[in-house]
Formats: sequence, structure tokens, C-alpha cells
Amino acid sequence: MTNVIQYQGRKARRAGSEQRRQAILEAALAIIVKDGIRSVRHRAVAREADVPLSATTYYFKDISDLIADTFTLFAERALTEVIEPFKQKAFTLLSQFSRSSLADPVQRERMVKLIGQMLSGFILDEFHQRRGHLIAEQAFLQEAVLDERLRDLADLYLRQQLESLKIATELFGSSNPRLDAELILSTMMTLEQRLLVHPENATAEFVDARMCNLIDKLLPHG
Repeated sequence: MTNVIQYQGRKARRAGSEQRRQAILEAALAIIVKDGIRSVRHRAVAREADVPLSATTYYFKDISDLIADTFTLFAERALTEVIEPFKQKAFTLLSQFSRSSLADPVQRERMVKLIGQMLSGFILDEFHQRRGHLIAEQAFLQEAVLDERLRDLADLYLRQQLESLKIATELFGSSNPRLDAELILSTMMTLEQRLLVHPENATAEFVDARMCNLIDKLLPHG
């Protein structure tokens, strides 16, 4: 992971300098969430971070470096603060079941419901508690299409999520864990994007129905 997560801008040499550099990146991320990525400008970031304009141009010679490092910070945090906790929660839930559970229709139905609701709960928690994270994620993945420096980082970010889902699909006996994991992740990200556009759909009833339907189709019958 550390071989891929590499910052582009000038490195800070002292603790105080690192704090200022972090403040600049935090400010840029806040601007992306509030006003969109094209609103990131040295002057706007300096104002948001409450630092001299010269500080932003010192650490980041151009806007593309500033944006790249902002998304590097975003991905680094998301891997530890969002993806890893989700992985631990998922494995705790799945440890309640075994493949033999699928032979019992009642247990299978319970498994479908619990897994679907866990995934739904994650999506809704992201929307209600970390809406800024979802907006930043969408912007990050879109920018990776345009900036090749971000592609390896975006691939790592998605791969970490896929690996967790792949292990989960293996545990419940998928015949093609990788493809099933990709399908689950793409469905979750599509739903997240849909909720950002249509927040009136951010209900347990709406999201549960879609995730449980997907898991029911993917979960093998005993």
C-alpha cells in the first residue's frame, strides 16, 4: 500500500510545516465537497485554510499537484477509517454462518436478509453521516480518469474494497467470487451516486430491497 500511496507536492520538513500542509489539503478537500473540483484554486484554498497564499504555492507548484495530493489524503484515510472497519464488521457477521447454512431455506433467508441489510446500512450510514466522503469519492474516481497519476491510487482504493467482498463471497460459496464481488461493489457505488442525486430515496426500505434482492440472486442454494 505504501508503495502506491505517494504524495506529489513538496514534502514538509518540520512538524509545524506538516500541519500547515495538512491544513491546505483539508481545505482543498472541503472546497471539492462544497463547490466541486474545478473550484480548487490557490487563492480559494489559502482563504479556506487561513494560510498565506505563498504557503499553497510553496507546497504545490500547480493545481494538479494540489488536487492529486488532496485525493491521496482522501484515499489514505478512507482505507483506514471506512474500508477497514467495514471489512471487520462484515467478517464478524459472516462468521455466524457456514456454507452448510445454505442448505436450510430458513437459514439462507436469514443470511440474505442480514448481509443485504449490512450492506444497505453501510450505504445509508455513508449518506447520512459521511456525505462529504461520498461526494469526494465520486470526484476522486472521476479525476482518476483524467489524471493518470491517480489511476494506481484509484485502482488500489477499489481493489481493497473488492478484496473484502471477494473473501466474503468465497465464504458463502460463490462459484465466481471475483465477479460477484465486482457486481456487489458496482451496485453499492451506483446506489450511493443515486442517493446523492435523489436524497428522498435514502431510506432503509429503498436500499434494503435492492441489496437483499442482489444478495438473494448471488447467494447459492444449498
